[in-house]
Amino acid sequence: MTATWTLHDKTASSVTVHALDNQKVSHDKSAAPVLGMPVVPATTVTTYNLLDNLKSIRQDCGDLCNTSRKGSPGPYFDHINATINCNAILRNEYVDRGHGLPRAPKTMPEELRNEFSMNNRVPLKSWYFNNQYLGKKAASPVWTEKTIEDWIILAKEGKLKGNYGAAETNALRDGLKHAPGIVNGRVMVIGSEIPWVEACVLEAGAREVVTLEYGSIISEHPKVKTMIPLDFRMRYLNNTLGTFDAIVSFSSLEHSGLGRYGDALNPWGDIIAVARAWCVTKPGGSLTIGVQYDYDHEYLSFNAARWYGKIRYPYLTTNWKQHYRGHGSQRVHVFTK
Repeated sequence: MTATWTLHDKTASSVTVHALDNQKVSHDKSAAPVLGMPVVPATTVTTYNLLDNLKSIRQDCGDLCNTSRKGSPGPYFDHINATINCNAILRNEYVDRGHGLPRAPKTMPEELRNEFSMNNRVPLKSWYFNNQYLGKKAASPVWTEKTIEDWIILAKEGKLKGNYGAAETNALRDGLKHAPGIVNGRVMVIGSEIPWVEACVLEAGAREVVTLEYGSIISEHPKVKTMIPLDFRMRYLNNTLGTFDAIVSFSSLEHSGLGRYGDALNPWGDIIAVARAWCVTKPGGSLTIGVQYDYDHEYLSFNAARWYGKIRYPYLTTNWKQHYRGHGSQRVHVFTK
């Protein structure tokens, strides 16, 4: 018998996520086909106990994933605190599990809308991408030493375009100047298709960069290491990961838990990713984030990304102290632990 649980008073035992439209499809072989409804080949549908998996995540997440918690006024938006069980959220295998579909989910299961919308406080829109990297090679699977060194030079000159143009790159570089732990530090970068963020971090004075990315990457630069989520979790559990002086992420966290990159649907995916980073950051260390930001007009565009504002940003950065606000269309903020 499959266990049941409740998401805001909606009880369900499992949910079928369709790679094309996420309609619920009967898998009872004795069931007669419904007239007017196309027969969906078994290869296009994966049924798994998504809600059971999310129940496990929610239990380990505790107060961290309670997005109705009240905060206190901060310099840029409310400050939120929560007790974080680091061992629990880093031990939970479902956090890093893929959705298992041939294509990324196109529409959001009805059972999860309240959680993704934070009880209808954040508007939901549609914008679809299928960029599945989890468990595969990354978009740019080999990073050469020459490329990174060339980009360090361009960064120093203010000319490195990165993924979003020189202005956004320089906004990140400005934030890094205000981030404790960068200079001579061991820095983790969360999410990176090409090593432009890594080049900026090295240009800012880091002694080592460790990149956490869905897809596997080979780095040929002696100061840049890479790992996938499974490596990160297992190294933490066997005490070989170590701690970091600073965390940096630019245009990555807003995708966590939306399925676009092969990850399983998880309404708290972004919040847990930042909390895990908090767990492995030294006291006094920093978090530098660049995400789409509009204080009064945030929303979630499924499955593309989240746009953050006064409602969700405080939960995203639970327990981190607001330290510096920079600039850029993906506005850079710096926090400290």
